[in-house]
Amino acid sequence: MSHNNPGHKDENSVSVEDGPCIDVLSDVLRAIRLYASSYYCVDFSSPWGIDEPQADCGIFHAVIRGSAWLTIPEQNDPIFLSAGDIIAFPTGTPHQISEQPDSRTISGRDLLEMIRHNTNPYSDGQSVVTLLCGYFQYRKQTCLPLLRDMPSMLHVKSGDAPKLDWLNSLVKTLAYESRILQPGSEVMVDRLTEVLIIQLLRWQMRNQSSTPGYLQALADDRLSRALSLIHKQPSKPWTVEALGRAVSMSRTAFANHFQATVGMTPLAYLSQWRMHIAYELLTESTESMLSIAEQVGYKSEASFGKAFKKIIGTSPGQVRKMR
Repeated sequence: MSHNNPGHKDENSVSVEDGPCIDVLSDVLRAIRLYASSYYCVDFSSPWGIDEPQADCGIFHAVIRGSAWLTIPEQNDPIFLSAGDIIAFPTGTPHQISEQPDSRTISGRDLLEMIRHNTNPYSDGQSVVTLLCGYFQYRKQTCLPLLRDMPSMLHVKSGDAPKLDWLNSLVKTLAYESRILQPGSEVMVDRLTEVLIIQLLRWQMRNQSSTPGYLQALADDRLSRALSLIHKQPSKPWTVEALGRAVSMSRTAFANHFQATVGMTPLAYLSQWRMHIAYELLTESTESMLSIAEQVGYKSEASFGKAFKKIIGTSPGQVRKMR
């Protein structure tokens, strides 16, 4: 099958250049502009409880000491969290985390404001738990499958140790930095929290490999290689046959495997990634429309504009005016 973009050569002319693979997860995380930070790491005395409503960002909690119960409206049974457990909600799912499933709670937003003003409503007695809580956010306007396939919840259990010793060490370091006032601590906390979120996504890739989706594709040797080629050379006139050949698969086997895992065809993914690059260039550079079109594999402004509007929903000219 030949590529449907004007001016492209026949698929047999496409060569795969040797070279290191692109780290696709890093590429996508840069694309969505992941940012993360920790709200606080504090001790709570009994009884305590936090009610987190639906959020427009991701939320995470790490139980540093003690234990807690997690209640999610869409699940009937509460989940017990022990020291070392990490729970994350990439899509901001509403939830409650508390001493007991029926403990009274305070709004997470109200609690954060109190703690920021040096007031801890759960400090009247002997502390029973230490919690590290924070958030992570990313640009949601992009049409990338990682955002589509973000799990609603991640639960890393302390019982998975010793495989997760490295993660436990990271959390302990983050908890320590969150509680001290040292030069550079704020930046340190932000960067460590971002590392934590990336490690959680890595954990998801390794441990949920049976669930179709973008993270499974990144964990698949052949699909991740194909994605790497697309990210490394987005302007190439890629075809399904050329990508399949590059990862030692037949055209049909590769197309079926990609579609079943990623949820779209290889060329649909190629088009989405190209348009993401184009969107960035349109909003953040002064390059000409033709130059941008050529960088994402199109030989004319007309063919580029048509493809861009089909995927993004608006014309390149309108996006450029948004700068």
